[in-house]
Amino acid sequence: MAGEQILVVEDQRAVAGALQMRLRGLGYAVMAIAKDGLEAIEKATELQPDLILMDIKLGEGMDGIEAAEQIRSSLDIPVVYVSAYVDQKLLERARETRPAGFINKPFTTKDLLTTIDLALFQRSERVGLGIRGPAPISQETEEPAKDAIVTADIEGRVNFVSESAKQLLGWRRKQIVGRALGEVIAEVYRIEREAAAKIVDRTLRLGGEERLVRTDDGNQDASSGKVDVLTPLRDAEGQSFGAALKFATVRVGGSSGAQARAFAKAIDALPVGMAIVTEDMQVQHMNAYARDILNHNRGLDCTNNRLSARDRNLDEKLRQLVAAAAAKAQAGIEDGSDAMFIKAPMIRDQVEVIATPVASGPRGDEPACVILYLFDASLERHVSHDVLTRLYGLTQTEGKLVQLLVGGSTLDNAATRLDISVNTARTHLKHVFHKTGINRQAELVHRIETGPAGLMINFNEGH
Repeated sequence: MAGEQILVVEDQRAVAGALQMRLRGLGYAVMAIAKDGLEAIEKATELQPDLILMDIKLGEGMDGIEAAEQIRSSLDIPVVYVSAYVDQKLLERARETRPAGFINKPFTTKDLLTTIDLALFQRSERVGLGIRGPAPISQETEEPAKDAIVTADIEGRVNFVSESAKQLLGWRRKQIVGRALGEVIAEVYRIEREAAAKIVDRTLRLGGEERLVRTDDGNQDASSGKVDVLTPLRDAEGQSFGAALKFATVRVGGSSGAQARAFAKAIDALPVGMAIVTEDMQVQHMNAYARDILNHNRGLDCTNNRLSARDRNLDEKLRQLVAAAAAKAQAGIEDGSDAMFIKAPMIRDQVEVIATPVASGPRGDEPACVILYLFDASLERHVSHDVLTRLYGLTQTEGKLVQLLVGGSTLDNAATRLDISVNTARTHLKHVFHKTGINRQAELVHRIETGPAGLMINFNEGH
């Protein structure tokens, strides 16, 4: 899949060429290079790039700020400024154009990648919410409305904090940058540091989103609060290079907020991959098992919150599949039995994708959504050891034996991994049959895979 299309505006040919090579190396596509402001406006209008890298000083005539102002007045294209030095007056002018970011020369590849990815991520979120045009101006301050965001590198260390985030947290920059993101999360959401560190690790390692409820009393189960999102940052190849914590500015109201969180938690617990997408492949929600599939199978990708297949032909088929389901949804058709199905061959595995339409609201004023069910037979099933031991009354060894059998091991292999004899394994299996009321191994595996043990459930100790 081709990377995002970028327009480079730079009056120095050598610098523009070097920047073009750097961007291509990161997987982005440089669609054009403009040498002055007028050419930048023409090419932006004609080519409609995903992002513009704009040098502020462009020699004689129109500078980058004026060009960006004209572009942003009519086009919803994020602009990232690049400059070696900007005085206070130029900086104030630049801020008035509501740029998506600043990159100071000389910059590193990491600076470039982080700034571009954040700009594209913020734009994709606004598009997913149906927001068009430049970011709104706050009526109270008449300053550009900016997202409250904290980002961290692949090691989980905070490397950026926006002005809005500093004001929201009431911390100075030096109190945040350089700290472990887990420590920041532990303080903000009043949870144990070990639990916060695990949340960050899951996001960086598995590429999954985490929703964190911010309330005045720190109660994560409160029925009202602000739901913040911790999401992975990915490069154009889909590799994670950090994480971004975006703070919500709107409080979730009453029971609807609790219901939304309960629904998301229930979806996450399902032992099948599930993603809710719009017609343009924007991901509204993706559960834990679907994220595991994407992490395991590189044939599918979710960059800037947009789902795609890496193979161009398969990606086109996937888009057609979703578009057809969305058309049914817009027509009010929600028959799950008529869900569409494709097999998407990947590197060595296969992912089966079923698209099910979800009709828009009763007045047709809500966008149609499509539920994608993802199945990857090569991915090891998550079987809850807690459920096996507590619900079915299995011993620790019996529970581990069942986990191995469900994961595809033979009885002999399971015995070897448990360091017991095959006869002892057979005895344990007989006990499992007696406790579950099942007398065949194939039936046992099927029951466990499709039953509550396939859900990600953890019991409290002593209950």
